[in-house]
Amino acid sequence: MKLHTYFKASAAPAALGLALLSQPAMAQVGPADEATVDDPTATSTGAIVVTGSRIARPDVDSASPVTVVGAAEVADTGTVRVEDLVNSLPQVVGGQNAFIANGASGTATVDLRGLGTSRTLVLINGRRLQPGDPAVPAADLNQIPASLIERVEVLTGGASATYGADAVAGVVNFVMDTDFEGVRLDATYGFYQHDNGTSQIVTDAGDSILDRNAARGFTPPSGNDVGGSQYNVELTLGASFDDGRGHVTGYVGYREVDALLLGDRDYSFCALTGFGSCGGSSNAINATVTDAFFNYTFTTGPTLVADGSDNFGAPFEAYNYNPINHFQRPDTRYTAGFFADYEISPAVTAYAEFMFMDDRSQAQIAQSGTFFAEAYNISCDSPLFNDAQGDYLCGLIDGNADSGDTVVDGIIPLYIGKRNVEGGPRFDDLRHTAYRLVAGLRGPVTDSIRYDASIQYGTTIFQQKYNNDFSVSRLRNALQATIDPDTGDVVCQSVLDGSDPNCQVYNPFQGSGIVASGDPRDGITQAAIDYVSIPLLSTGEVEEVIANAYLAGDLVSIGNSTPIGFVLGAEYREELISTRNDAGFQTQDGAGQGSPQLDVFGKFDVKEVFGELRIPIIEDSFVDLLALELGYRYSDYSTGASTDTYKIIGEFAPVDWLKFRGGYNRAVRAPNILNLFAPNRIALFSGNDPCAGATPVYSQAQCVNLGVPANRYGSVPVSPAGQYNQFIGGNPDVEPEKADTYTVGMVVEPDAFIPGFVMAVDYYDISIDNAISTIGAQTTINQCGITGDALFCDNVNRAPGSLALWVNGGFVNNTTLNIGGVETSGVDISASYNRSIGAGRLNLSFNGSWLNDFTIDTGISTANTDGRFDCTGYHGNNCGTPLPEWRHQMRLGYTFDFGFGASIRWRHFGAVDWDQRSSDADLGTGAAASVGDIGDQNYFDLTLSYDLDPVMLRLGVNNLFDKEPPIIASNYGGTNGNTYVETYDPVGRRIFMSATLQF
Repeated sequence: MKLHTYFKASAAPAALGLALLSQPAMAQVGPADEATVDDPTATSTGAIVVTGSRIARPDVDSASPVTVVGAAEVADTGTVRVEDLVNSLPQVVGGQNAFIANGASGTATVDLRGLGTSRTLVLINGRRLQPGDPAVPAADLNQIPASLIERVEVLTGGASATYGADAVAGVVNFVMDTDFEGVRLDATYGFYQHDNGTSQIVTDAGDSILDRNAARGFTPPSGNDVGGSQYNVELTLGASFDDGRGHVTGYVGYREVDALLLGDRDYSFCALTGFGSCGGSSNAINATVTDAFFNYTFTTGPTLVADGSDNFGAPFEAYNYNPINHFQRPDTRYTAGFFADYEISPAVTAYAEFMFMDDRSQAQIAQSGTFFAEAYNISCDSPLFNDAQGDYLCGLIDGNADSGDTVVDGIIPLYIGKRNVEGGPRFDDLRHTAYRLVAGLRGPVTDSIRYDASIQYGTTIFQQKYNNDFSVSRLRNALQATIDPDTGDVVCQSVLDGSDPNCQVYNPFQGSGIVASGDPRDGITQAAIDYVSIPLLSTGEVEEVIANAYLAGDLVSIGNSTPIGFVLGAEYREELISTRNDAGFQTQDGAGQGSPQLDVFGKFDVKEVFGELRIPIIEDSFVDLLALELGYRYSDYSTGASTDTYKIIGEFAPVDWLKFRGGYNRAVRAPNILNLFAPNRIALFSGNDPCAGATPVYSQAQCVNLGVPANRYGSVPVSPAGQYNQFIGGNPDVEPEKADTYTVGMVVEPDAFIPGFVMAVDYYDISIDNAISTIGAQTTINQCGITGDALFCDNVNRAPGSLALWVNGGFVNNTTLNIGGVETSGVDISASYNRSIGAGRLNLSFNGSWLNDFTIDTGISTANTDGRFDCTGYHGNNCGTPLPEWRHQMRLGYTFDFGFGASIRWRHFGAVDWDQRSSDADLGTGAAASVGDIGDQNYFDLTLSYDLDPVMLRLGVNNLFDKEPPIIASNYGGTNGNTYVETYDPVGRRIFMSATLQF
């Protein structure tokens, strides 16, 4: 390794005052003339390019607010998954990660400021990282090898003028250690340990979650549990060649992560539904049976439970689907790649980057089932019933108009909710294989002007096999049973008529379990399970091609100041998404699928020109610095849209240890391919129907607005899973959204009187207009009921008969359009102190973020509301992931001269209230304080290290005191395991050990 170059680059966090480091030399900046073109952040003149601009500067100070995480922090946290490191930053709201199972994409994403992953641009060495999944077109952090990270730079606010579309919330730039020389082997092993013994209160009546388990007769785990191991090994090789004209750094890596189940923790063992009950699904172990109007379910009337009894009279027991679900998904990942450059001549240096990843993860969720998918017309004398059962059901339903059957014909319509406990859980096998290639030329044109031209290709190949779902079409055949006149056996009608000779009769009416007799009259047979269970297959790919060329360098000087820096360039980018789904996905034949998964093919390209100027007006005079930074980019999209983005940023340093900075950025997010071309389809959303249940939330008049006749008020069935249907899809006419970002702050580095201390304070204000979004299915429902406005009510479609919004035929229109926006503002505070004290070196770093407001504009105002609400300090089904007013992390470390070091990190998440506490009618109901509120959360992490050159050993414990995550019921919010797994430590204490061998 080139040590002087390494220390120069890693000193950037200190000068910016935004580091989270515990490494020595944090406040040191190496001589500028020691930089080389091998460093992608440096130029041949020794100037440095920092995130936020392509203009090289004589120092590492940034005119824009940038938070930096150094390599030592990566190591001290025992990072195996890069998203765990990034999500711990106060500026980041968690996205897709390893603790999401139901709805998992298999990727890991980053969401700056809570503005969405699509508004956060991810770079590697200043260049885009291609989307990681065709269904989630955001960069996948799994592609990044943790041990090769030199630093992570997080830029706040718009940066579209520099990097193009999508840099609305900001930029996350992973700067890799491309100058490494030697051999380094990094190995990390970690696991989770938790002492099950929760006492958290989960109801307003004061019941603990263990009380609620006991009420259901559940026995959650107790005592010590160890599991969820993670193994990560990465080998890095670096060397110069041809007398130093060339350099290459290569790496290979392997990661293995073991599964954890929700059933491994007492606080996630039962599904907390409603406002704190150990509830579950009406697709139960013994089938729930009801008529076409859902009169016989646990929410609207006496429940018919098919336990084999003559009168279906067994007590209803909702199915607890939690224990079998993954808490941490198992994962296997392979990575490899290289970064290389070669000086062909003094004027031409060729460079290349190659990155490969193959990642495979499985998301296990509860068993499939019939899920009330459709009404099955079953004969009263079907061999699926005994005589008494057939007589009982037909007596209730046959010819009963109130049950949706107007003709006495011996055939009754039945909806069935049966959990496939006989066939085992569903598991979604998700595989992503990614390739990223960059090739380019760079070099000097003159002594003060340089060029850089490159082409980049990135692709992610996606494969999905969704295993063990029930087939709706096969169930339809399997429930039409008859007697074979030749053999007397019970067979499918489709076997006799030849339409499906492979059909096997499925009988859910005689209780649960596989019957030993193999006779479907007795119940469910193994042959039936094998027949109705199917896999679902999907493949796809994402491609991104970028051609970029620019000139950069110096122009004239103003007085004695540094010359004016400039960049002038052009870029072409093309993106493509393609998916191919089997017939089961496309027709929603999988009973457990929330929507059909249709084929997508779409692409667009954009042609851009851009320029930047950095104008030092005064330098080293009666003030230390006065400078302006300007930028502009014009983008022309093949969709017909065009955008202008620009920036103006100022720097003022009255003295060399104090600098003020501030600026304005116009940024855009162009619609991605799914926003434009996703096919229209029915999909699920989490919410509520205020006209459902025996005692609806809305009045009779309001429910008439929502399509419920007065005589049906109080009879509409509630969705047992809290999920309803919405009609979604892309819109080729959607336009780019625009964002205005203002920042102002200061950097203090009083080295003369407090050596080693740096502090930065920055205010940000981001406003997004014309957002690419939807009205929102829940907003449509609520506004229709309240106002009766046809703008909303025409989009609410209730299912014939049942009037439900969660069965076939019921849905809410919610397609993509430009509407509303988001505004957020706050203050980031960062500080670091690094100094030799006594027999070693003290390191202190702090990174905090105060959220002033996070206002969502729905674009829908009424006579009594403005359509805007502030989610600051709230969480819930409207505001989503917790948005505390204050978050911070702080690390204190000391390293002795003989090599031993210790550090402790404090992570703090401020309190948040349930969003229904808000008195803003657009957001909440003014509800009283409840167990849905989440208090302050504090986690402490300890790391010990010993440098036994050439081996560095680390032992660490994250969440040192084994703090449980805050537990809430589904009506309050949450994402998995009765908590927010993307925000809080979900599974307890993590213990890790790592070793680095370098020579």
